Amino acid sequence: MLCYDGASPKGSFSPMHIDKLLTQKVRKALWFSNAEGMAYGAFLGFGDHYLVAYAVALQTNSLQIGILCSLPGFLASLVQLFDSGLVRRLKSRKAVVLIFAMLQGLMLAPVMTLALVQGINPGWWLILFVTLYSIFGALIAPAWGSIMAEIVPQSLRGKYFARRGSFSTLVTIICFLVGGVFLNFLIGRALWGFAILFGVALGARLISWALLSRLYEMPGQDKVEERMKASEFTHGLVSTNLGRYMLFLFAMSFAVNIASPYFTVYQLRDLKFSYLTFAILETASSVATIFAITHWGRAADKGGNLRIVRLSAGLIPLVPLLWLVSTSPVYLGVVQVFSGFAWAGFNLCTVNYLYDATTSENRTRYLAYFNAGHGIAGGLGALAGGYLAPHLPYFLGYQVLTLLLVSGLLRAAVSLAFLPGIQEVRKVSAIPAAELFHILMGGRPVNRRISHRRFPHLHYQEPVAAKAKEAPPAHP
Repeated sequence: MLCYDGASPKGSFSPMHIDKLLTQKVRKALWFSNAEGMAYGAFLGFGDHYLVAYAVALQTNSLQIGILCSLPGFLASLVQLFDSGLVRRLKSRKAVVLIFAMLQGLMLAPVMTLALVQGINPGWWLILFVTLYSIFGALIAPAWGSIMAEIVPQSLRGKYFARRGSFSTLVTIICFLVGGVFLNFLIGRALWGFAILFGVALGARLISWALLSRLYEMPGQDKVEERMKASEFTHGLVSTNLGRYMLFLFAMSFAVNIASPYFTVYQLRDLKFSYLTFAILETASSVATIFAITHWGRAADKGGNLRIVRLSAGLIPLVPLLWLVSTSPVYLGVVQVFSGFAWAGFNLCTVNYLYDATTSENRTRYLAYFNAGHGIAGGLGALAGGYLAPHLPYFLGYQVLTLLLVSGLLRAAVSLAFLPGIQEVRKVSAIPAAELFHILMGGRPVNRRISHRRFPHLHYQEPVAAKAKEAPPAHP
């Protein structure tokens, strides 16, 4: 319990006490966020990551799988445009997060019942339920991202989100692998196995929701959110650095999702891999992500997020192309390790760059527009892939491999077209390539400050003197 400061007016706290109280709340909120990330990882590992495999087990056709992988994301992206309006109506970003996290988890209940109901066409019902599930999940992202961007100091974002992502991914790996082993023992009764997995995933989401309730929202931040018309945003896509960066991510999302949903179909339907083999291959990618993401984060904190985006964007086009070489599970496991390494850096630093490039006044709105555009582009890519898959010529015996070739070439074209015109938005060290490679291989940055405290620079507000030395953030 805080006591009043003798020098302060009666009924008020001293700035020192307020800063200390806020710092303690932020530290506790970040601890709970790490725990929530692990619960969310279980939710993904037992539930979300098995949705396409579940569709295959329900014997849905290629058209339905294409719609399942595109329509939910497309509609979920559109509704994010209303996220800022929900924040203003509820007067709290945290309230938006809690309401839709609960609704998203509850949508797994009807999904799991499809495995138990006979005499219906489950494909279309699955599309409906997964669409609602995706919409509710999408409405969480901008509000949650805006809150986290304010409570995690800019200098620690790479390190903190890398650590949180590592914990979450580790749990996802374990749960996904356990799910694969479980399904492998239920050959002939796989639908019952999926129903049980989704039930466990629902429980994990409820735990995640309880931990999200401890999320700390900076006081007064929801009252200063700037309104931005869609026309202003679309005009900025061409005329601003942030706009060009978003166009790059939208185009990359389209190129990736042309093939991304069909990796699962290729493994289970074309190559006839068992659920265990499928789970091990997916786990290989996630394990690589865990080991790589911390090093990517350190490199980004030292050399800037954009430099890591450029580097990882050069690796991502190779992923689908490497799948063309062999169908050996051992070889594909190595490819998955490479994929996890590349995507760890890209996923971490693309979002952190957005946090750097936006201000607290417009961050929720920009994140909503970004998530909407990113999801729409991904949905269009999946629809394009679903249309192209049965019409493309066979390559090495499979039409899906032709789709992977197209996706790889498009990814490379997007990187070459957009990245040269994008600039870093914060002051970073011009570290040589050799030192960057040293960090990625596990070495420490040169002249790194050593501290035994977990978040040594965590403060609610920077000193005024320090702020005066810095240039104001560039408006996107």
